[in-house]
Amino acid sequence: MSRRHSGFTLIELLVVIAIISVLIALLLPAVQSAREAARRMQCVNNLKQFGLALHNYVEALQSLPFGKGDNYEDELPMAPVYARWSTHSQILGFFEQLPLFNAINFNLPPETPFLDSYNMGFYPAYQDPNRENATVCRIAIAAFLCPSDTAGAGGPPGWDGGNNYFGNEGSWLCDACQQTPSTIAPGYLPQGPLYNRSCVNLASMTDGTSNTAFFSERRRGQGTPDLKNDMYMMNNALTIDQTWQMCNTLDMTMAMPLTSWMGATWAIGDMTCSTYNHVSTPNTRTCAGMPGGMIMMPTSSMANMTVQLPPSSYHPGGVNLLLGDGSVRFIKESVALTVWRALSTRNGGEVISSSDY
Repeated sequence: MSRRHSGFTLIELLVVIAIISVLIALLLPAVQSAREAARRMQCVNNLKQFGLALHNYVEALQSLPFGKGDNYEDELPMAPVYARWSTHSQILGFFEQLPLFNAINFNLPPETPFLDSYNMGFYPAYQDPNRENATVCRIAIAAFLCPSDTAGAGGPPGWDGGNNYFGNEGSWLCDACQQTPSTIAPGYLPQGPLYNRSCVNLASMTDGTSNTAFFSERRRGQGTPDLKNDMYMMNNALTIDQTWQMCNTLDMTMAMPLTSWMGATWAIGDMTCSTYNHVSTPNTRTCAGMPGGMIMMPTSSMANMTVQLPPSSYHPGGVNLLLGDGSVRFIKESVALTVWRALSTRNGGEVISSSDY
């Protein structure tokens, strides 16, 4: 009498494997979505920390910090104009980073990483005479990094102090301000809260702090070409609308990339690393207009340099935006350009509501 052996047949085993594969395929997007939701929440919390730090700064000093500090060309003629301190450096003490703030020598410029990914003469590295700020500028700060950004804490070789959170400059001209007026747009002044040598108080925000963008996020470059991360060169423009048109119609097959290291450091006040604008809606192209179509020398003024530098993120469909009242909103990349630009001004007189974005 024969006995039957219990067990699975090959067909049954294949069926079980197929079922498991289907279940994994169904569950994986849900798991990834849950993870991204957690990362996005951490990103929101990071921006809320910026809001709290900025308001504590205002309470202590009666004005917002500058978006970009003064340069050191008079004290150190070899220091490039972009070697200047950022908003981030000024609010370190309100991020529980007071020892780091106290370790910085503000009598000297910050050290800067090598941002010229393509050997175009764009933003060479700068080092202080005796390397006084060498260590402090390279410190990685977790609250300055979005967990959804795959770049991690790293940046250019030997540099860990990356940054995902940029302040709203409110200007299409890189450095135009009261102290450095533009000659292509005489009389123009930035309308955002954090620009070159700014000193803005909350009372001047007649649009209301709840209608004024303070900070948003920016995908960081990883040193390799990326259309969504890189800054590209275009001819200089004469208006904000011309800047938008020239950048968004740029032939990317012919465009010259300037850097693949956006957001490489929190320390320097510059549009490559710590400030952005509202020329174009989130997750669109980044372009810098070079006067005369030439790469700008590191020590030259950038008051006439037209820039389109929108925020960007790895969060599907848009970016997180910190408003002046401390709230954080998710702004869809489909937001109307007029509404997006209205959010950039502190005193533009535009009428918008939260339902517009």
